[in-house]
Amino acid sequence: MAVECTGRNVEITPSLMNLARERTERLERHLGGPASVRVVLSHERHRFGAEIIATHRRRRWNAHEYTANPRAAVALAFEKIDAQAKKDLEKRRDRKNRTSPRLLPAAEPEMAAAASRKKPERAAPAGPERRIVRSARLAVKPMSAEEAALKIETTEDEFVVFRDSGTEKISVLYRRRDGNFGLIEC
Repeated sequence: MAVECTGRNVEITPSLMNLARERTERLERHLGGPASVRVVLSHERHRFGAEIIATHRRRRWNAHEYTANPRAAVALAFEKIDAQAKKDLEKRRDRKNRTSPRLLPAAEPEMAAAASRKKPERAAPAGPERRIVRSARLAVKPMSAEEAALKIETTEDEFVVFRDSGTEKISVLYRRRDGNFGLIEC
């Protein structure tokens, strides 16, 4: 935490210094790391002006506030800095979790754009948003359940999708946590 206070036509009192330190500590809690803050207090025409410049990890926020009370000017300027920092952090957080349109298949950008505009009908569970990631296409080969079990045992696959040769229905054989196999018939 680095707090630098400068006065232009006004003396910086210890109470103003303490206020700046307390608000900087609060800002650092929001940001999750150390911040450098410069406070410039000025006195012009019966008004006190507070200019605050805060930097954190190559991010920079500025705020200016003018009131009749120097403590109020500093407090209001710090409120603006807090709001700017929170907004910037939310933008970065949203940008980090957003999927790039370049990564979507060619037919899906229109559907993804329409889905992002539509509001959810029910409350989503708290936590990260779940996505469906298409990894590969599977060839459904005709085989029996025993052949599918052999295929799972010989490879590191967790499941096999196959067409049951006896019933001609699509089935899924998967490895259970207890070591046995589970069979889903469609």
